[in-house]
Amino acid sequence: MSLPTQIDPRKLALQGITLEGEFLAKHLPRLSASVEAVNSPLSATLEFTRDQSRQPLVKGEVKISVDVICQRCLDPMSIEIKAAIALQVIWSEDRIANVSPDYEPWIVVDKIADLAVVLEDELLLALPIVNYHNPGECTGNAVVSKAATTNDDEEAVADSPFSVLKQLKH
Repeated sequence: MSLPTQIDPRKLALQGITLEGEFLAKHLPRLSASVEAVNSPLSATLEFTRDQSRQPLVKGEVKISVDVICQRCLDPMSIEIKAAIALQVIWSEDRIANVSPDYEPWIVVDKIADLAVVLEDELLLALPIVNYHNPGECTGNAVVSKAATTNDDEEAVADSPFSVLKQLKH
């Protein structure tokens, strides 16, 4: 089932609606530009509720499978990105101070908000900073042999700018 792109989060929270569904990659242009390829549709489960002070909340999970580039071998690798959603809907930036510490603010100025943008933001924040294959799966040579570094280390010690300080110490 496809998720709606335009929603009224306050109305959904008032009604206590749970949305489950998917977004295709065409709704996620920034994520598509940040990864090598998008392998699956974005899958999300979102529960719209209200807290004790009647503030609209959104809780749930979003996940997607993408290809990224391994930083060792520069080959593509598949990863699954999961992000927990915990948002409190507010009307303006003036209300950020009132947001519960367990939630992130979601500023919805108009009644209608773009759900795809919010979910894409959460996935972009959940992307790993650096991507590596698991040990043994990578085709790149991440380990430099000891013999190759022995001569380099000796030269580095001799040319070290701190060798002068070592002489002053004695």
